[in-house]
Amino acid sequence: MKKLIFILFAQFVLAQQNPQDSISYEYFYEKELQQIVSLKQQQIGRSFNPKKQLEIAEIYKRINCEDSAYAAYYKVFDKEFKKLTLSDDAFNELLFSLHTTESSKHNYNKDRRYFLELLKQRTIKGTNDQWLAKIENERFKDYFIDSLKLGKAKEIINGIKKTNYYQSNSTFRSVILLNEGNLNTKINNFKIAESNLFHALDLAKQNKDYLRQVYCLINLGVNENKQKNYTKALSYFDQIESIPNSKYNIKIARIIASNKGNAYYGLKDSVNLKHQDDLYYKLDNIISDFSKNSNFYEIDVAYQTKEKDKKIEELSSFKKTFNTNKIVYSVLLFLVFLLALYSFVRWKKSDKTKKLLNKENQSLSIENKKTKHELETVKSIVTNDFILLKNKSKVYLEALIYVKSDGHYLNLYTTSKKEFVRGKISEIEKQLPPNFVKCHRSYIINKNYIKQYNSMEVIMTNGQDIPLSRGFKF
Repeated sequence: MKKLIFILFAQFVLAQQNPQDSISYEYFYEKELQQIVSLKQQQIGRSFNPKKQLEIAEIYKRINCEDSAYAAYYKVFDKEFKKLTLSDDAFNELLFSLHTTESSKHNYNKDRRYFLELLKQRTIKGTNDQWLAKIENERFKDYFIDSLKLGKAKEIINGIKKTNYYQSNSTFRSVILLNEGNLNTKINNFKIAESNLFHALDLAKQNKDYLRQVYCLINLGVNENKQKNYTKALSYFDQIESIPNSKYNIKIARIIASNKGNAYYGLKDSVNLKHQDDLYYKLDNIISDFSKNSNFYEIDVAYQTKEKDKKIEELSSFKKTFNTNKIVYSVLLFLVFLLALYSFVRWKKSDKTKKLLNKENQSLSIENKKTKHELETVKSIVTNDFILLKNKSKVYLEALIYVKSDGHYLNLYTTSKKEFVRGKISEIEKQLPPNFVKCHRSYIINKNYIKQYNSMEVIMTNGQDIPLSRGFKF
């Protein structure tokens, strides 16, 4: 990640009240945007070129535009699925790229695994275990996210390390060692995690894999954060600035800001903590705003200008044609006028009905506000009430911090005690007021007792770390 980008970005955002509204992807990715425009222009008026389309998709993916990358990949898939012109290896790579793009979106929870399953069917009988290893690594990610299935995740990692592809491909080996380091950090095997991550970092340096170097340093910092070695963690994050990485810059910057914020929180450095929090939310807003525009209008300005020039020429040609066909066009214009007149009469007839509907909507809106007010009153009453457990114990909701499911039993943690009772988390969830949210399939937390949270976990005021399910968002 280039240090200059961060310096320019910091100066810019401090000078603006709403920088997320004024900074576009063009600010960060001018070179890549020009490449996409150029590639699109090269294909105007020509037959579909899958290789050029894949090149566009790769650039989109590199600059964090998953929607547009996915659309570009899918265009190739749609053409190739009907009539395969790519090699088998290239088509397999396309399926894998579609899967990784689909599953890499921030807070994405609609991944169907369709392309991964199709890839598995195509490669299951192959003698080379490359795709087996890669598909297993995708399965590892699913289990790694679920804190209750970390044992299965470890089992998958151990299986991958036995494949020939892992043994022979140093780039893939660094990926797996990085994942293994993340897993060991999560289960508090900090020394083993550090060994995994340093090994992965060495391989990434040998391969000049700058993106993997960045990820290794990020996770070394996370490892130190979890051990409360906050100064050492910050040193790892600072090293990233010297790596000439060009991929996923904005999202990596958001990850670093989040983890630096955790370190400054541990050091009780409120000034730097606020700076990192502000930076995180500004970057998050830029990414979120951009993701809403999947067509990526900014990069098509040059192409659109050409299209406008073309339309001007077409209009000039139409003017000449009109002069030679005045009677025909006059009749057509008259018919259009009659259609417009008919539409206006219809609209006038329906106008009275619309006014009545608007009046009814206003009265319904007033009733809706009253209902909301009554619901808020009920919520405030429920929040101060208690629930009666199956063992006849009373648990006052204002003192309940969180609920944890353990098989067929529930653990209820309050500010003064712990209750253990038989039951299902789905049953008790129905008894709790809106300030209690189910952030994981095994946990319900009281938002009034949240101390801090990030995209992976939430820390309660009693110091307990609660995992967050992928896709959950407060």
